[in-house]
Amino acid sequence: MKFTLHIWRQENARAKGHFETYPLEGISPDCSFLEMLDILNEELINEGKEPFVFDHDCREGICGMCSLYINGTP
Repeated sequence: MKFTLHIWRQENARAKGHFETYPLEGISPDCSFLEMLDILNEELINEGKEPFVFDHDCREGICGMCSLYINGTP
């Protein structure tokens, strides 16, 4: 499957932030959203780029601890 992710990047609380766009291809339909974020981070690391940080706990995406919005929904 193909996805286009818009990831908010902000160096610190005082810095101006911006969205960066990341196209992903070949994502398995059995992959969770959080697993997909791990795949993207692995790609960024392999390319020598800065991975992004996100809070998560159970990785089930149920409680909202992961602090993500998908299509505007927490």
